[in-house]
Amino acid sequence: MQEDERSALGASVESQVEEPVESGGHPKLGTARMVKDLFPPISGPPWWGPYPESLVEFRGRLFFAANFEDGRGELWRSDGSRAGTVPVRSFRPPPGTTFSSPLGELTPLGSRLFFVASDPAHGRELWVSDGSAGGTQLVKDIVTGVGDSSPYNLQAVGNFLIFFRYIGETPTSPARTELWRSDGTASGTVRVQALGSDTYLSYVQTVVGDTLFFVLTDPDHGTELWKTDGTPSGTMLVKDIAPGPDSSYPFGLQALGRYVYFTATEATSGRELWRSDGTPEGTTLVADMRPGEDSYFIQVLETADDRLYFTMADPLDGSTLLYRLRNGSEGPRIRFVATLPNPSDVLDSSTFVTTSVGADGRLFLALAVHGSGPAPLDVQLWVTDGTNSGTRMLHHPLSLSDEFGSTLFALDDRILFSGGSATTGLELWVSNGRRRGTRLLRDLAPGGASSYPQRFTRVGSSVFFVANDGVHGNELWVLPLRP
Repeated sequence: MQEDERSALGASVESQVEEPVESGGHPKLGTARMVKDLFPPISGPPWWGPYPESLVEFRGRLFFAANFEDGRGELWRSDGSRAGTVPVRSFRPPPGTTFSSPLGELTPLGSRLFFVASDPAHGRELWVSDGSAGGTQLVKDIVTGVGDSSPYNLQAVGNFLIFFRYIGETPTSPARTELWRSDGTASGTVRVQALGSDTYLSYVQTVVGDTLFFVLTDPDHGTELWKTDGTPSGTMLVKDIAPGPDSSYPFGLQALGRYVYFTATEATSGRELWRSDGTPEGTTLVADMRPGEDSYFIQVLETADDRLYFTMADPLDGSTLLYRLRNGSEGPRIRFVATLPNPSDVLDSSTFVTTSVGADGRLFLALAVHGSGPAPLDVQLWVTDGTNSGTRMLHHPLSLSDEFGSTLFALDDRILFSGGSATTGLELWVSNGRRRGTRLLRDLAPGGASSYPQRFTRVGSSVFFVANDGVHGNELWVLPLRP
């Protein structure tokens, strides 16, 4: 896009006046506190483990995985109190050994909580729990005995759990990927389809209705978009966008209505925005934002209400062009929103979005400013309501580490996030979309140290998260929500 084209679409948000955003009758935020000291202090970077992992809400409680340095993997639950934070089931390695794979991938499905764990008798397999010790059991020993079936990419789809298995290469057979499903019983845990030899799964996936869209690499089609409804007949390549063994590399899958949106590459248009309804004829280029095979860097962001947001890089000055998209009866409708400027005068600096979240019809996003080094020069918190006048920067910096990125978590019309300042380090912040409503909530690691809050999970009237106060290591914390 040329400079005159960009100017015709709309102005930069730098000069926009902030409009007030009212908060409704939402809960008041209490005082964040540590729930329980489970892990020893760590010697590495303060965001390293061990720490509570795979936090999920299940049956009105928080469940999480705790993997200890001595090899134990444990399933825990918490009601937010110290006494009510207890282990459900412990998995211990054989004497003199440690497990190489942690307990994790907690995935609720109705009244069942699926997860992956190892024990000395069965290796690494699929387990299920009703939240009690007695109701936690092996689903199926897929690889009989101590061998590992190593399920991964667990996803609830309709009434089933969908997961994958990767079987490595042996002297007599090539590597391959398998698709499985489970209803929580041994007889109901079955292989849906062998996806072929020399196949590799990407971790990019999303659910639209009762269909899981995923990205798979195979020798005949390259890396392309696939789908499954958990049945053999409903598992297939959606479309070979880059025909033959060439790859279109679908990325950034986001659901909007009955479609999945993503970026993909093909010879004529380069890397552009696509969408799919799950059929070959319904998998189409949305717009050739820059005609020809050369394309700008496009990022698909989160949705907010009925709108999908995406960005393009402007190579003229390293700024980011923000767009919104709606599904229409005659196809997707795209509107330019605003230019998120590059504030740096460093040669070849550029901006891009590191994370985003939709909250009460608005999109909050973290905009990183990068120079030549791995660490960002700045990371800014922005908000947009889909209009130029309603797009503004709220706070900076967020995390300036190249190894730890700030988390944005939608609460209601507010977000919780890990925000930084020169006096407090990276701590727990809140924003309601206004600059004066964007503030430090609590300095968990007093002074200039950072607590690195992350892994926010809401359970009823509490928000759980992980933070390091500099004394206890990375532990479970809770933020009460009061009427």
